Amino acid sequence: LFTAAGGVSANRIAKWNGSTWTPLGSGMDWIVYALTVFDDGTGPALYAGGNFTMAGGVSAAGIAKWNGSVWSPLGDGMSGYGLDSMVRALTVFDDLTGPALYAGGFFATAGGVSALSIAKWNGSTWSALSTGLGGGNAVYALTVFHDGTGPALYAGGSFFPYIAKWNPVEPGT
Repeated sequence: LFTAAGGVSANRIAKWNGSTWTPLGSGMDWIVYALTVFDDGTGPALYAGGNFTMAGGVSAAGIAKWNGSVWSPLGDGMSGYGLDSMVRALTVFDDLTGPALYAGGFFATAGGVSALSIAKWNGSTWSALSTGLGGGNAVYALTVFHDGTGPALYAGGSFFPYIAKWNPVEPGT
């Protein structure tokens, strides 16, 4: 929720170079909850998720990409729950089709595709993970963990039983 970092104007997002803070463009119009780095094939970039509608002065519904100089949206972003739609967690996972960005939060669609609270961005389009994690529930945490059977994506949130494992190569997980 900050609007300054180290005395420098920075709307809700800034970077630290070891001695000073600098803003990332004009920042966001509301809360940033999650950050991660992902290479969509154009080089590594910073991805931000939150409860914002604007990033760097451009429309970006809950998720945006910082390429080092400008912000850009990821398709149509997240929606479905009005102003309450948001991204709360981001991680990168390779489901054997190549690394992709995974977003979790409180949303019904990602880029216009039905994706209940969890979705995959391959660098150009959004897709759902199975049937999602139930309408009205939120994902608050995402991580990748190797449990002995291979790496899988784990989500934690307000859905029952509060944690879920997703591995597309292991049916039923």
